[in-house]
Amino acid sequence: MESQLRGPSYPHSPVESSELGEKMKILIADELHESAQKTLELIGHEVIVKPKCTSADLHEHLQGVEALVVRSTRVLEKNLQAADTLEVIIRAGAGVDTIDVEAASNQGIYVCNVPGKNAVAVAELTFALLLGIDRRIADGAQDLKDGIWNKRLYSKADGLHGKIIGIVGLGEIGLCVAERAKAFGLTVLGERKQGRTQRVEQRIRQIGIRLVDTLPDLVSQSDIVSIHVPFNEATESMVNKDFLSDFQKGAILINTSRGEVIDEQDLLDAIENQSLRVGLDVFQDEPASSGTNFDSKLANHPSIVGSHHIGASTKQASIAVAKGVIEAITSFELGNPKNCVNESPEGDGTSQVRVRHLDKVGVLASVLSTLRSVDLNVQYMNNKVFAGKKAAVSTIEVAGEIPADLYDQLISLENVLGVSLLDKRSVG
Repeated sequence: MESQLRGPSYPHSPVESSELGEKMKILIADELHESAQKTLELIGHEVIVKPKCTSADLHEHLQGVEALVVRSTRVLEKNLQAADTLEVIIRAGAGVDTIDVEAASNQGIYVCNVPGKNAVAVAELTFALLLGIDRRIADGAQDLKDGIWNKRLYSKADGLHGKIIGIVGLGEIGLCVAERAKAFGLTVLGERKQGRTQRVEQRIRQIGIRLVDTLPDLVSQSDIVSIHVPFNEATESMVNKDFLSDFQKGAILINTSRGEVIDEQDLLDAIENQSLRVGLDVFQDEPASSGTNFDSKLANHPSIVGSHHIGASTKQASIAVAKGVIEAITSFELGNPKNCVNESPEGDGTSQVRVRHLDKVGVLASVLSTLRSVDLNVQYMNNKVFAGKKAAVSTIEVAGEIPADLYDQLISLENVLGVSLLDKRSVG
């Protein structure tokens, strides 16, 4: 792969592109902090900035582009069909729901994200919405502008100290919210889940998050519920009638993730029937551009405190995201795409072939040629050289039926020391 042949580049050590090999043509098709463009150009890349790009005209700018950086701009299959040299799409944020990942995968295009860089900004807005609800900041500010002094009305806040907040989604943003919740004297609940990394489990313990077994348990025990999940098939309309039925009367719901995770009609019904108070930074069918009309029954409801999908929109977050984009491009150049969301996981083949061999030119080529001859398609391969660089071991995940004589074919190859075969479908 061409990208693997490019030499290393470092954002803080700019060198001439001739020292690195071929420069990349990068399209930034969205708003992004200017530091990204400046640093990438210092490294030696050609950077084109089209901040007003939309899915309607994106295809017009993709010819000859190797790396595409987007934030809100949608990347559809029709756009990718016009891309003749595109190798990687970098989402300047965490969620990739605005990108047709399947279409990119089918064309062999990496899709990478930049998670966690805006976590603090979103967590801060979460508490801005929460405090705005509890203290009725928006209504009070409007009355002041209208010349109305109503201290009696606006001095009836509940306060946050001692309340329970349930956080749905303990990713980087959810954990940042939890840390700030603790500082406010809130008890923090999270859902117990399998498969979390050791680092996340450690942070959960350090923060002091109390885990419960199910989402209904979390919701029913919480005075405040804050949503921090990605938008995908599993989370679409997860905040629905059943989910909302477990809320305490008068509880607070905060959503700073995606509008599509809420069934808006079900939420409107719950507001009326359960006296829910709601803070939303995101809505369904948000306008594609600023300054346009937004007719939303939910946004207009008097029990809603809303903002304009600005959770990640701070200068600090913009700089951090720009740095993350630079890191992503640098990692891609080195042949190790960072935070890639569409690579098949290691061990994804139906069978595993492990070959011990002398570390000599042509050995792997002969192994791969043998696999090809028996219609075994390589899904993943890892070759490790032992100390002394005399021998190595290659672990190859393949898809297909292993023939009975494959062992004999491989062990007979020159410089092959040992072979082991595993049909993973027969294990367990």
